[in-house]
Amino acid sequence: MDRIYPYKGYTIRVTVEPHTEPALRGVMMRETGFASVVEVFRADATVPGFSPVRLTDADGRWFGAEADALMGGFSAGQRMVEDLLKSAD
Repeated sequence: MDRIYPYKGYTIRVTVEPHTEPALRGVMMRETGFASVVEVFRADATVPGFSPVRLTDADGRWFGAEADALMGGFSAGQRMVEDLLKSAD
């Protein structure tokens, strides 16, 4: 799943990736779930302003549903834009 959102002069792209195997990170992960990848672009750019960010749920586990991963990614993208705008002041 891939979604694009305009936000305060930037474009936030959130891609949801399904995971069907647990990650080997020393943390018990759900067997299956979703991660989101967030990219932030200036409205007129085709290249992201910085490297894509891969996110899991707040507790470090896969998101349980696609919609949760999508909204978690969008919220993170909004915070990234807010940080960019603060640093530009």
